[in-house]
Amino acid sequence: MSDPISRLDQFRADSPGAPMSSAAEVRRRGDQIRRRTRAVVTAGAAAVAAAVAGPVIFLSTGIGDQGIDPAQSDSISAAESGAAYSAAPSALTRANLPTEDDLVADDPYPAWVQEQTYDGEGTDPYNECLTESLGDSGAATTFRRDFVARPGAEMADAAGTLNAVVGEFDSAGEAEKVSIDLSDAAILCSGVDGAELAGTLPVEGDVISSGSIDVVTYQPDEPDKNAVWEVATAVVAAEDRVLVMTRKRGVQDYVSPTTLQTSAVNAAYRLVGVAPPGAPSTDPSVDPTPTGSPTEGRLGDANLVAAGELPALDRFESALGWNRYTPTPDVPTLACQKEWLSTLGATAKVAADYRWDTDRAMVGQVHVAVLEFSDVNAAGAAYNEVMEWMEVCPANKLGVDPDVTALPRDVSADLDAGPKRAARSQATYPGSDGNDSIWFETELVAEYDTRLVLVGYGELAGPCPPSTGDKEDPCYQPDQPDSWPGRILAIEKAAVTAGISDLR
Repeated sequence: MSDPISRLDQFRADSPGAPMSSAAEVRRRGDQIRRRTRAVVTAGAAAVAAAVAGPVIFLSTGIGDQGIDPAQSDSISAAESGAAYSAAPSALTRANLPTEDDLVADDPYPAWVQEQTYDGEGTDPYNECLTESLGDSGAATTFRRDFVARPGAEMADAAGTLNAVVGEFDSAGEAEKVSIDLSDAAILCSGVDGAELAGTLPVEGDVISSGSIDVVTYQPDEPDKNAVWEVATAVVAAEDRVLVMTRKRGVQDYVSPTTLQTSAVNAAYRLVGVAPPGAPSTDPSVDPTPTGSPTEGRLGDANLVAAGELPALDRFESALGWNRYTPTPDVPTLACQKEWLSTLGATAKVAADYRWDTDRAMVGQVHVAVLEFSDVNAAGAAYNEVMEWMEVCPANKLGVDPDVTALPRDVSADLDAGPKRAARSQATYPGSDGNDSIWFETELVAEYDTRLVLVGYGELAGPCPPSTGDKEDPCYQPDQPDSWPGRILAIEKAAVTAGISDLR
């Protein structure tokens, strides 16, 4: 499950929730189809991100013509940070470059810190996949800032490098065109021999007119290295400005691709000099509706199933059992989501994730979301939209392409309290251990008056599915007597019972 590959970016961000799509959305969906035909999937969004054991580091950061000493850069950053979120400046300045406050360091790496800041784009190439710089593309003004993981911290040497380049163009239309061209170049990565596309993500926000993140990998020149190069390129157009953010690192092939989602969105707001929305996160891989707490007083924690109410995953020993945790940026409620749940137009939402951990790995995941709508018509329209997601399941945002093994079927008779409508689907996607492990996911959407309850349950098994309890099944294993279908239904019932507890 976790994956967009973010899975949730894979699985939550494909189609619009409104009747009419924006120009950026139309372009993004077209790009997704085009990219899918030539993508070589190398990483799974369902993967649990693994730390690089014995990291191989072969990264370096160049210094441009007008590099700034890191000691000076700290004082500049402090001044810029206070000014960047004020009124939009009349021209691009260094204040529009992202700071370390905008950047998110993915676990287990330490926080990013500034290393150098440049007037212009520097003299060394900052992204080997791009055939043109912003200046070459027509930007009148450009600036660049380089970042490194906090020196001396654990895993700092494995984090790689990150840089951001911003440019201002004559018009918003020109900026958007340049961003699309650069995104295409990042996907093809013609400047590197043997580069393969590891995944793509859309980047969206109130100030963004066009944006994508494209990740490629390729073999290093040194054949004895036990890692591959990964280059993640985020390209965002906002008003008449373009941001190019590049992260480069050495990784093993089982490590999930870099996303840069939150960092790119935060940087886009700073790019145009406005404050991000007041939501907890402006990352489009994080649904902006608050989770786990009431919105408009309608939903609350009581609508979320307790971890102790979920049936045990007996075939995997766990000292903790089911453990509730805060939803993470790359994990959707349903593997086959094509859009963020916020696009469905709910007036309130609560959500929670649960995991079953052994001493070696996570082997089970439950994702629950409860959505309240303004009326039954809005709830019905949202149900139909989710049904379409489950039927189509294109979900290929971060390199995972789930195989829909069973299209939705009615399960109303199996659920307590009589939902107006309910449907279930199943999808599979590879695990992250490089063996034959597979995530088997069951997805449920149930409609009750003005409310939807969504449940995604994934269990690690493979190549056979989890035990069905049927001795005639070729995959039946006597040492796994538990019943997978029964466990699925018990999880769905527990989640739905809590989700509609106040409606009874």
